[in-house]
Amino acid sequence: MDPIQETVKEIHWNVLESLSKVARFSRDTAEPTRSVIDEYDPGRVYLAKWASSINEASRAERLEKSDESFPGRRRRRWSDSEPKRWEEETEVGTFEVLNDELTLPPVHAIRTDPLNAEKWFSFFDTEGRLKVELNEVREAVFRGGIENDIRIDVWKFFLGVYPWDSSRVERENILEAKAQQYWALKREWWDSPEVLNSDDFKEQKMRIEKDVIRTDRTMEFFAIEDMPHPDPLISASSKTTNKKLEAMKDILMTYHFYNKDLGYVQGMSDLLAPVLIVMEDEVPAFWAFVGFMERMKSNFYRDQSGMRQQLLTLEHLIKFMDPPLYKHLKNTESLNLFFCFRWILIWFKREFDWEHVKYIWEVLWSDYLCTSFHLFVALAILDKHRMVIIEYLKQFDEILKYINDLSNTIPVDETLLRAETLFHQFQRRVEIIDRKRSSVHQDNQNLGGTLRRRVSESVARNNSTDEGSSSNAAVVSDRLPVISELLRDLLV
Repeated sequence: MDPIQETVKEIHWNVLESLSKVARFSRDTAEPTRSVIDEYDPGRVYLAKWASSINEASRAERLEKSDESFPGRRRRRWSDSEPKRWEEETEVGTFEVLNDELTLPPVHAIRTDPLNAEKWFSFFDTEGRLKVELNEVREAVFRGGIENDIRIDVWKFFLGVYPWDSSRVERENILEAKAQQYWALKREWWDSPEVLNSDDFKEQKMRIEKDVIRTDRTMEFFAIEDMPHPDPLISASSKTTNKKLEAMKDILMTYHFYNKDLGYVQGMSDLLAPVLIVMEDEVPAFWAFVGFMERMKSNFYRDQSGMRQQLLTLEHLIKFMDPPLYKHLKNTESLNLFFCFRWILIWFKREFDWEHVKYIWEVLWSDYLCTSFHLFVALAILDKHRMVIIEYLKQFDEILKYINDLSNTIPVDETLLRAETLFHQFQRRVEIIDRKRSSVHQDNQNLGGTLRRRVSESVARNNSTDEGSSSNAAVVSDRLPVISELLRDLLV
């Protein structure tokens, strides 16, 4: 049983819809074709899509007439000068943080052109050592991604093939050592008849074969079958194959032996395919994939604890940033956020075209704002469609179908601009709440000291007044939304 199906059986998220539908959709997230959800109101979904298209056309027209509309990607901006209402409904009324936030300057997010060769090489001295602060490199990649001609070099740094403090000569030696290490790892299964004939190896080989032959086959790199199939047991159904597909199978099998605790899990081929194409060669592709998996391995834990925690964090984030959307998702039995599962599992691989996937990944690898920026990208997509979801989609299946059909229609730069703005708004709100809590705590301490002094003078006269003041301070504290540790971790 694949790990996504295990999710449905093991974590029991109180999904009141038919579990068979959820399991079918989750299985399809790892396949090239999108699932078809049969039990939903097609009229409401159609109306939601129509409303979304109208809103998008209107927004595009406003941008065209706006002074802040820039040609291409250079200096594209997003501003929160007209922020949404941010309210927390409590027994004592509406939380008033918005007033504090409006006193601050508006947040401006910016996208720029990709990092080019001239700028990239200016970061290094004559020995090839980084001579600027690493954060400067991170910001450059975060703001605009990387141009194709230097992508292979930059990815080797961001994916841990090369240390940031290495020289050019040291990197050559590192790559040579990694090549020797890779071939030694590969020989553990490649040259071992005992391993090749084991049931575990045969099972993993069939799983990898099944997944790889369905991965990105529409792409030119994997589409042309240019060599005979090396496995006679499989060649009966497919006599030819693709060199890059075979390299991908070998890398995944070697990783299965490299990381014995995790092994190969369905979905990893989606992460490897772009890495292999950029790296071009099997050895750097393997080690870049190892570095990528250091980030992503929790997504593939067999108990699904990593995915569970991220979806729970996203749920908290929606509740904190957009209570009306959270309330609607709760009312529609959608707080499992299963429609975001694929986004997080393979980092939006199925939501954007090939070039934009590489661009999105580079932005996320930069860790410029935080190490969990992918959750703000997810929030940004939901935020863009929040009104349509709230107004038109009344069931879990409808939201699932609508979100799933957004694939390859999401504007990448606008989404990143929105995600950055949401991050800064989130950061501000956490700071505002912390200041308020600190102020309330200090007020309570002062009230406590005052109360003790006044009690010694006249208990009967002052008790009722001071207790009322202390109670008011407690009420102010109760108004403040809870900031869970999961949310605080997003600022790291």
